Amino acid sequence: MNKLFKTLRWLLPCLFVPAIFLFFGCLYPHHLHYHEQFQLFLTTPEYFFEMILRPGGMADYLGTFITQFFLFSRVGALLMALFLGGMYVLLRAISQRIMTSKASIALSFIPPFFYWILLCNENFLPGGIIAILLPLVFWLLSLIIKNNKKQMLFVFILTPILYWFAGGSVILFTLGYAITQRKYIFRGVAALLLTVALFLLAKVLLSQFPLPRLIYGADYFRFPASYPPAVWILWLLCLIIPSVSALLTRLLKTPVRETIAAVLLSLAVFIPGTYMLAVNTNLQKEEIMAYDHYVRMQQWDKAIQRADKKMPTSPLSVACLNLSLCKSGKMSDYMFWYYQNGPEGLIPTFTRDFTLPMITGEIYYHLGFINTSQRFAFEAMESLPNYWKSGRALKRLAETNLINREYKVAQKYLHILEHTLFYKAWAKRTSEYLGNEELIASHKEWNTLRKYRSKTDFLDSEQEKDMMLGILLQQDLSHYMAYEYLLAYCLLTKDLDRFMQYFLLGSELRYARLPYSYQEALLYLWSLSHDNPIQTVPYPISDHIKRNLLSYQNTYVNALRPEEALKKNHANTYWYYLHFRK
Repeated sequence: MNKLFKTLRWLLPCLFVPAIFLFFGCLYPHHLHYHEQFQLFLTTPEYFFEMILRPGGMADYLGTFITQFFLFSRVGALLMALFLGGMYVLLRAISQRIMTSKASIALSFIPPFFYWILLCNENFLPGGIIAILLPLVFWLLSLIIKNNKKQMLFVFILTPILYWFAGGSVILFTLGYAITQRKYIFRGVAALLLTVALFLLAKVLLSQFPLPRLIYGADYFRFPASYPPAVWILWLLCLIIPSVSALLTRLLKTPVRETIAAVLLSLAVFIPGTYMLAVNTNLQKEEIMAYDHYVRMQQWDKAIQRADKKMPTSPLSVACLNLSLCKSGKMSDYMFWYYQNGPEGLIPTFTRDFTLPMITGEIYYHLGFINTSQRFAFEAMESLPNYWKSGRALKRLAETNLINREYKVAQKYLHILEHTLFYKAWAKRTSEYLGNEELIASHKEWNTLRKYRSKTDFLDSEQEKDMMLGILLQQDLSHYMAYEYLLAYCLLTKDLDRFMQYFLLGSELRYARLPYSYQEALLYLWSLSHDNPIQTVPYPISDHIKRNLLSYQNTYVNALRPEEALKKNHANTYWYYLHFRK
């Protein structure tokens, strides 16, 4: 039995920590990227003092420091594994200090497992774990101190400091101390009264904050006005696990029973925990975040490769895929090889939140709607519910102002980014472009966008995106992205009359070969009004597409269920989208 227990003691942590790393590093890496883009850690003293001037501020400061490393998903996954593993180690050590217990080897996994499950929701912030680890460290230190007077001084001196550092989770420390003071109950009561007094004093000193905000302190959740009950449950679990472990030791009495209980409890923790983790894992959101990250990093080929492995279906992921296809010169040929869900999968409609404008702004930026992209980046950052700033948004605001020759405004944003770890080098390089027209002319992206950007005033209308694209194209008929997006918009809205009108504008682009989707649309249009369209069509349609249309028409007319019959061989054609996609 001792051998079994020793195996269990090293095996479980060795499985748990690598599992967290693999989960966030391989299955959920883009949730880490998502966290990084919606916060901004600055290395300035002003930022430090601004963050710590409220309860829980130090935990938030350390949390944002850690989250900036999530730009590199493997580093972020390693940090998540180490911190959640650290929570287990602290809880196990606390349990052992209170009473040597074999049951604690399994029970101590419950809080980190629970927090891991919470982190499957992208609005639970990784920095919240710091606010849990700090009181656990203090609790363990108080147990290490054997002298009662020194222990009491430690508790009463450091409780206010801990409250200011970690926020309301200080109650883990003071309640934990109270639990261990069975012989000196008044000490425990005094520690709890001190905690309550700190909450009330903070309300007096920081009257602008609501009391619940001062009790929570640190930001566990992205929406500070609606903290979920799960945070309270997490605190309760951290508090009661050592006591439950001690209670089981007293009840079981013999080492053999304790070992059996440890094995059974391990199964009782890991099997339901794994199931709950699987239930709460949202791979659909991970897909959207993945496409958004590839677009942000301009990794167009990775977005297309992901779509080749698994077809995207949500409008946002399809919009990112279409942008990647266009930037790779493949959209007009292959966009209907992938699932299309209408114009929302081309340029999504603006929504006043902090996620969608960031994604849609990328599309507007690359099209040349620089002012619209700038507005979307600003709207996204200012819509963040926790009032933080966004490194990604600031970077885009610097670019758009640079392209618009608003150099002083661009300099303001670049100056902020120069005080970060991972945007600093980019900001310093970009500062060299300020006012330097020759240098900007040598920059492929910025010079091209300056050439193509909208130069006339017009109303930004969500209902008339084709008109906006048309205005952009009329300014420069060689703007291939505006042309392809305009024709794609007509095809996706099934407005073939306008497609025909706009198609003629593409003579300036001089395609080496007419793109496949255009061939299919033109041949279909011609067949509606002409006999023997295969022979009489005046456009350069390939023989393969002509044969494909004949096969499509024959199946469409004769099959009992044409949609199912055509899906196998013709789902990647515009005709299939035209007839069977809403």
